[in-house]
Amino acid sequence: MINSVTGTSSAISSIGTSSAQRGEGAQKLARTGAAAEDRASISNTVAQMAAEGAPIETDRVSALKAAIKAGTYKADPQAIAKAMIKADMGGNQ
Repeated sequence: MINSVTGTSSAISSIGTSSAQRGEGAQKLARTGAAAEDRASISNTVAQMAAEGAPIETDRVSALKAAIKAGTYKADPQAIAKAMIKADMGGNQ
């Protein structure tokens, strides 16, 4: 049965054999390398921005931690929900 399969040997032997085809592949690789370098540069910038983050109000954080630890912190579910919706709608300014 396998001997009756035809036309595959010529197709396989012609894959990527010409120098023009190899040259095109090298050009594509060079273009892809430049794009990868651009992505790496952008990724580094984003990572730096994320590391810097938003300013943290350390006094407020300390006060909240103390209130939670003392059991005196009272969360306002309505205010939390409104703030979450506002942030989700892009109104976090």
